[in-house]
Amino acid sequence: MKRFTLPLLLAFAAGAFAQEEAKPLTIGDPAPAFKIDGHIKGENVTELKKGKAYVIEFWATWCGPCIAVFPHLSELTKKYEGKVTTVSVNTWDYPRGQSETKEDHTKRVAEFVEKQGDKMAYNIVLDDDKDTIATTWMRAAGQNGIPCAFIVNEEGIIAWIGHPATMDQPLEAVVNKTWDLQAFKTKFDAQAAKAKEAAALAAEVVKVSKAGDMEAFDGLVAKLGVEAIYAVMNGDHNFAVKALEKYSGKIEDLDGTTVCSMLAYLVGQKDTNEESKAAGLKLSEKTANAVKEEEAALAHAYHARALFAAGKKDEAKVSIKKASDLVAKFMPEQQRPGIQKFIDDTAKSFDVAN
Repeated sequence: MKRFTLPLLLAFAAGAFAQEEAKPLTIGDPAPAFKIDGHIKGENVTELKKGKAYVIEFWATWCGPCIAVFPHLSELTKKYEGKVTTVSVNTWDYPRGQSETKEDHTKRVAEFVEKQGDKMAYNIVLDDDKDTIATTWMRAAGQNGIPCAFIVNEEGIIAWIGHPATMDQPLEAVVNKTWDLQAFKTKFDAQAAKAKEAAALAAEVVKVSKAGDMEAFDGLVAKLGVEAIYAVMNGDHNFAVKALEKYSGKIEDLDGTTVCSMLAYLVGQKDTNEESKAAGLKLSEKTANAVKEEEAALAHAYHARALFAAGKKDEAKVSIKKASDLVAKFMPEQQRPGIQKFIDDTAKSFDVAN
């Protein structure tokens, strides 16, 4: 999976869960309690039993990269049938700032899952409106982006945490009982320590963005790199547009698709003013057109979303059509069905909203 699949989605979409406290969780720790709030598909897994291995994966209906990984997760589920139980937790999916009853939420997610068909060929359960499982698993382990997966071994111990698209080798090793848990723990904990330090700096990013202090922000970019760009999405949205204007194409790991996804989010926010929206659309178009053809389908889909959020419905439909036409060139090839589904759903949402 490309870099954009990991961090951007919840750097600016899960503000509520960041306020919760959670007992730290790392490799080698017992799996936390598994208090689901509903069941959508497959086995209704309400607890993780010792003697069985599990993959616990987190996703949301709005998450394009999550959708892209559905088929791969289904392939792994089939490959290890009888040896590993896959449970996919829908989380961070209650609309922020809006009310949605549990009944309506369950219905909406169930309808989404039904449309995926065999692309989601595994057990699917629901987190609650307080994101309880995400807090005790994801946030506790320092994971701020989806999709994200945890491998729980037969002893009920967390053996691996990461992006499900990179799970093949560790899952095989866990099943075959050849996984070097201690070696991975050393690596994971070192990364977690760096992430904790970065989190404190990220809070400072939010502070300077709200103060409109670009000079101070530049200093934080020098320390944090691309993580400062992700963090600024939690601050002032107009400042975030200016930050993307300044650093798009000029900072390592800030790829074009990530920029387009961020701009689609920013353009759709109520507190983003008209000047910033116009600037965001201009940058989104320029960036999408600059992305390599084999990566451009998703970038143009996000640009279409930005256009639609800005009320440019006809232009949005042209852009989403271009995105669909580019799917045949998207690499890696195995992600194409998921990308196409994301684009198709986006196009349908345009029609429904009209």
